[in-house]
Amino acid sequence: EDKVKAELKNYMTKGFKNVKEMCKTHNCDLRMGAFTLGVNRVARATLLRGWEA
Repeated sequence: EDKVKAELKNYMTKGFKNVKEMCKTHNCDLRMGAFTLGVNRVARATLLRGWEA
């Protein structure tokens, strides 16, 4: 249980840092930063799979 909590804390901390970095880059609030990060991840995965529009 402690290992799971530690891994979850690490995962959440990394995620928050990624969102904060996106906010700094695009000068936006946390909500828009999280949305932008998510859209970028989906777009990158789509390109890697070869599903270009």
